Amino acid sequence: MITPDDVRRLALALPETTQGTHFRNIAFKVRGRSFAGLEGDTHVTLSLGEEEVRAAVADETGIEEIRRSDRPIGIRVDLGAIAPDRFARLIELSWRHAAPKRLVTEYEHR
Repeated sequence: MITPDDVRRLALALPETTQGTHFRNIAFKVRGRSFAGLEGDTHVTLSLGEEEVRAAVADETGIEEIRRSDRPIGIRVDLGAIAPDRFARLIELSWRHAAPKRLVTEYEHR
């Protein structure tokens, strides 16, 4: 099972990520934009675009869609139901969704 420490390690390894809080939960941001949030020790929310949400929900058990104003805006991941390598790819994808394009380009060319 992925632990909150694993989530923290993966998130903070991404460029310009900071840890803070959002509605009393631990949250991770890149340049002020939230991309991941812990919900206790068992779940994490990730911000994604509509296409990424649909693909993630279709590809994996333990992932549910988060909607706002009838639009998919992210996913809620059960940390006990997802493989660590798949979770690492999803958290990076969420970071890429929130990060400025220039920062993503720099990250890709490092």
